[in-house]
Amino acid sequence: MRLLLLFSLFGTVPMLPQAKPQKRPISHREVEAVIQAVEDEIYDYGYQKHFYHIGENIGTASAPRARIRIYIDPEINTAGQIGQIIYKLMPYGEVFRDYAILNNGLVVLEGDPQNGFPQTQESSTKTLYMDDDDILRMKHDWLRRFFTVDDSPAPSRIQQAAERQKERTGFSDWDYRHSGHASH
Repeated sequence: MRLLLLFSLFGTVPMLPQAKPQKRPISHREVEAVIQAVEDEIYDYGYQKHFYHIGENIGTASAPRARIRIYIDPEINTAGQIGQIIYKLMPYGEVFRDYAILNNGLVVLEGDPQNGFPQTQESSTKTLYMDDDDILRMKHDWLRRFFTVDDSPAPSRIQQAAERQKERTGFSDWDYRHSGHASH
């Protein structure tokens, strides 16, 4: 009763401690699955030509292959198996994205690239909309890995990427464009 009286006198109610999200370290296999999801999305949407002169060319002049840095949060939120990444996704620029790890081990990236990563979508947005200090801290603290983008990947690589995208999300942009549904 006395506490209630004190709270009413000062106009404040104590805040109960909120449960902190449970986290666990990301495994090597999960890191590989994240990188595969990023590469698959690039090939499925046909963005590989947009990586010209981005990153280090580890291919040849006639067959460019871009090596692009990706930053991966070393911890995964166990509720929903959610993680976060930062990387360059051309033609959009640098993006911040949440991802989820499915029970089958595939990774689903948050957001639809065709929406352009708007400022209003916190789980999938361009880093230019975020605080610079936060981005620098994440890049410093997170795992630093690479993914590669072939300028002209083999048709089988594109088809495999499209099949995994369809398994992940139920949709493949490549499949849609090549099935006669989309106008060219």
